[in-house]
Amino acid sequence: MALPKFQVNDLVNKKRSTGIYLKTCPEVGTVTEIKEKFNSRKRPSYYYNVKWPDGRSSEHAQHILVPAP
Repeated sequence: MALPKFQVNDLVNKKRSTGIYLKTCPEVGTVTEIKEKFNSRKRPSYYYNVKWPDGRSSEHAQHILVPAP
């Protein structure tokens, strides 16, 4: 059973594919909301709304985010 990896107000970075290897973005965002969505087999997946320092916000799946150092 999947469990949420992050909580509200956690600091996160987004993984970014460079083609050969994964890299993390230099910006550190803050988790503002957690959403639980179910796939066709009724298994939960967690999505996070992230607020970035430049004012943008975006929604990302749990496997795209990593804890900020």
